[in-house]
Amino acid sequence: MFAFLFDATELKQGLRLSFDRQFRRWAGVAFMALAMMSIQYDEVIAPEVNRLSDNWSTVATDFSKRLSSFTL
Repeated sequence: MFAFLFDATELKQGLRLSFDRQFRRWAGVAFMALAMMSIQYDEVIAPEVNRLSDNWSTVATDFSKRLSSFTL
């Protein structure tokens, strides 16, 4: 009976260790993927969004000036 309990405990510890390794591996892969996406955002997407935002601000300012130039 003690041998069976010892084996079950050993099996439980082995499974826990295996799960811990898998979890760390997948967490590392997820971290790397998020880091690469962040770098791509900073280099590719953010400048385009900034350019669109600047253009939108310019259009809104021009429209505001033209609208305010009308007198009633």
